[in-house]
Amino acid sequence: MEAGENLKVYGSTINKEELLRKLDLVTDKLMKLSRPDNETELQKQVEGAGRHRYFARDFGMEEWDWPQGVGLYGLQKLDRHFGDGRYEAYTKPWMARQLEKGLPSRNINTTAPLLSLMELEEAGELSLVWMDWLMHGLPRTLEQGYQHVTTGAEKHEVSLHENELWIDTLFMAILFTAKMGVKHDNPQWREASLHQLLLHIKYLYDKKTGLFFHGWHCEQRHNFSEAFWCRGNSWFTLGLPEYLELMRPYLSEGIFTYLQQIMQAQAEALLACQSGDGLWHTLLDDPDSYTETSGSAAIAAGILNGVRTGMLPEAYAEPALRAIQAVLDQVDGEGTVLGVSSGTPIGAAKEDYKAIVIAPMAYGQAMALVALGEALHYC
Repeated sequence: MEAGENLKVYGSTINKEELLRKLDLVTDKLMKLSRPDNETELQKQVEGAGRHRYFARDFGMEEWDWPQGVGLYGLQKLDRHFGDGRYEAYTKPWMARQLEKGLPSRNINTTAPLLSLMELEEAGELSLVWMDWLMHGLPRTLEQGYQHVTTGAEKHEVSLHENELWIDTLFMAILFTAKMGVKHDNPQWREASLHQLLLHIKYLYDKKTGLFFHGWHCEQRHNFSEAFWCRGNSWFTLGLPEYLELMRPYLSEGIFTYLQQIMQAQAEALLACQSGDGLWHTLLDDPDSYTETSGSAAIAAGILNGVRTGMLPEAYAEPALRAIQAVLDQVDGEGTVLGVSSGTPIGAAKEDYKAIVIAPMAYGQAMALVALGEALHYC
């Protein structure tokens, strides 16, 4: 198929020329992404709403934390599709700069850059040290869950979130644990990743809806505001197909089937609440909340991956490709992915999620890259 032709797949029509053009724009923008021009305005929005503090590390690529980790992941995925070397050419100097500045505290979120960096020879030793910390240094919840420790007000501080499990952890640290277990043929690490995955499903999966809650408090025994947060659910949708593909040789048939069934149940629930424009609302079951692009892109990417690998029904591709078109519509002329919510703590009330600041984010660019790259498999 030549560039400029339309892709007619499962009833969805996507212009391939637009897809490739915007892939280039989004990639270039990610590699050059800096802190927002309206930073002062954003700080005032946060302060005025009485929400969590404004953290500069959430913006741009020149930090070592989870937004940048997801950015590297997106670049790596794109590089694997095109094989043009952009990932290593960008990443090696990036890592050198971060090491020179000094790394932040070890926590769940700062593990995210190693999800892709671990494959570079230059990051081999650091990945092993970090893996040892995950096994022996990371605070644990009841039942030995990965406590969702995050960066504090300063990069060398931590926020403990004692006895809390968050859905984010699957992508930020559990997937890394599995990849390290496979790479180094370490059964203990592979089993640790499976235990963490199953524990998070146990406490975050809602049997009534098929969706995932944002968090669980292991001592107080509640799911906080019981919010079905879009990007939180998308971490599962995006991460689980990759986990299953990676770990399939090490999983019993029963465990694999169980996880595949959870993935399909969540996908069904997500497709049932997809908005008319193809995106998903930041509170999945609340049409009065705004639609959010990063989570929508990751949901689309995960569903398309599941269909492509035979783990989800083919019929799911059509609505996922509608989401791809909606993501394309959210990319402006400079390659900025619009409609992306900033870093989101667990809200005390569902209303808190509706007021999260929207701004260009590294992970918004990255999730769009992953989604658009996945859509190319349907060309």
